[in-house]
Amino acid sequence: MPLAWQESLFGDEPPHAEVAPALGFAHVRRMQLDDRCWLEVARGWLPGHGDLFDELHESAPWQQRERRMYDKDVLEPRLVAAWSAAELSALPARLQDIRAAVSERYSVDFDSVLINLYRDGRDGVAWHGDTVRKRLPEAVVVTVGLGERRRFLLRPGTSGPATVRLETGQGDLVVMGGRAQHEWQHTVPKAARAGARMSITMRHSRPLATGSGPA
Repeated sequence: MPLAWQESLFGDEPPHAEVAPALGFAHVRRMQLDDRCWLEVARGWLPGHGDLFDELHESAPWQQRERRMYDKDVLEPRLVAAWSAAELSALPARLQDIRAAVSERYSVDFDSVLINLYRDGRDGVAWHGDTVRKRLPEAVVVTVGLGERRRFLLRPGTSGPATVRLETGQGDLVVMGGRAQHEWQHTVPKAARAGARMSITMRHSRPLATGSGPA
């Protein structure tokens, strides 16, 4: 499964490193979407993101899932790899480090890890809110982008144009919190031309503790 993506040409990314330094949050930027929903973003948050992309591309348990649409089963336009519950012990070491860092910052145990692989511009995901909204009144969802930056759009409600526009990849951190999964939707739209991108997404199944949030 050959993939292509382009490193940043602007020299604003952290250098690759065989052993990543501590994953810090000093440069995280908070955006209040509304009274009950928030977004945090840190560009180039993950050192050595290119090495991790290559490692996951070679070793993650990729599969292409089916989804029921219009009374027929269709293949999702992306590949996925997932770990949860007891499977978390098999997470690659770098993913374990990320999970530990964000679990400490947001005071919650992220107990599921899903990686989406968008192989090129023909892969994407439509407007949606994550299914964690069906179980929890509030949730924190962490995403770390690897590979080429792609558009990541958000909108309030279930219709209308995007009101928040990001381009994420190359180690960027994006965290959605509060009631963002209930009251906002997000998408990675298909593109005429795009390189490969992965999104590492971490979620939790237990309710947030009272007063939990960024440490």
